[in-house]
Amino acid sequence: MSKAKAAPLRPAYVPRSQIIWTDERLDALDNEQLLNLLGNLPQQRASGRVAHETADELELRIKARLPARAIAVRRRRARSEVQLEVRVAEQLASLATDLAARYALSTEAAAAGVAGRAPHRTRALADARGKPRVGGSVKQGRSAIDRYLCCRSGDSLVGLAFVLLAERPQQEGCYVVFGTEDLLGDEPATNDYAPIAEQHGWSASARARMRALPMADYAAAAQRFEALLARVAPRLS
Repeated sequence: MSKAKAAPLRPAYVPRSQIIWTDERLDALDNEQLLNLLGNLPQQRASGRVAHETADELELRIKARLPARAIAVRRRRARSEVQLEVRVAEQLASLATDLAARYALSTEAAAAGVAGRAPHRTRALADARGKPRVGGSVKQGRSAIDRYLCCRSGDSLVGLAFVLLAERPQQEGCYVVFGTEDLLGDEPATNDYAPIAEQHGWSASARARMRALPMADYAAAAQRFEALLARVAPRLS
């Protein structure tokens, strides 16, 4: 057997990319092509084909040409997480149906005035299909699950959401009652769910008025939500 030592392996030489990504070249790409280029940057950087400084600068220029939704990080969801969202969405939809049968939540009822109350502006609890809406915090990457019901009447707003914050274990998902300070003024302005509540404000001043109240379970959340809802939407006769 030969005693000659094996020559150490030398790293393969990888030539630098000869493509110069000018603004004109980037402007000629559609969103899908820009996303592909963005997705290939880490590999190009790691192999040395693109210098780190160049890659950093190119990443910023690509992202500036893409809509925020297109560059949002998309992660694979566990089946159990999907099932959890289905369950809470069904629970909230059932609650919306029950409350809509007992309170003046429709646009027509609000416009006409109910039980001696003057006409007021309101927003339906759920979407057009009666399903809880998906909160913007999911698109922003703040939450893995954010399904909510919400009613706004005049300058007052109250909502109920199930929220699982991003990168948290599923067992930490909880129901959160949120609303304007005239309804939840006794709650602190900041907690883990305050940013979720703030996104429901319709203006900068309204966002500053939003409060969030994490609840122990669904029963307690539904009870508190209805009590607050009764302050902004009259009962049907």
